[in-house]
Amino acid sequence: MIRPGSRAGRWAVFAVLAFACLAAGIRPLVLEIGRFGPRLWVHEGDLISLHYTQSMYGVPVAEHLRVESGSMVLFEVASSEAALEYLGIEAKGPNNVRRVLQEFSVPADSVGNHVLCAGGRRIPLASVPADEGRILIRLARPPLFIYLIQPLRELWR
Repeated sequence: MIRPGSRAGRWAVFAVLAFACLAAGIRPLVLEIGRFGPRLWVHEGDLISLHYTQSMYGVPVAEHLRVESGSMVLFEVASSEAALEYLGIEAKGPNNVRRVLQEFSVPADSVGNHVLCAGGRRIPLASVPADEGRILIRLARPPLFIYLIQPLRELWR
């Protein structure tokens, strides 16, 4: 008999949940932050922002993105006029840029103190393990089972 709370009991619950998730074919939209970093379940209309210090002028920059149709849409870059001009952006305010992205990356050795904000979380990218010298931020649709593995592994450590 499997005792509740035992290692075998947890694996049995996990196996049942895994089978149910795979059978149902549930595939949430997930923001993956680095290969081994956090995974955040996102929805249509959710906002994502990347904050950093622009290296040439030393001013703060905020890039605002929205989840739309399974992609990230960069719709605003907020910073000083000089930094915006350097980035090739002519106007300040919402909708001063429009770029549809499935993914973007930040160099791991970047000096901008990049912080990603999404789903009520603030994630310093310096705390995310790099892969091949960069941190890849992307939207993916993994099976629900795969999405659930990460937090469950953290609970069982």
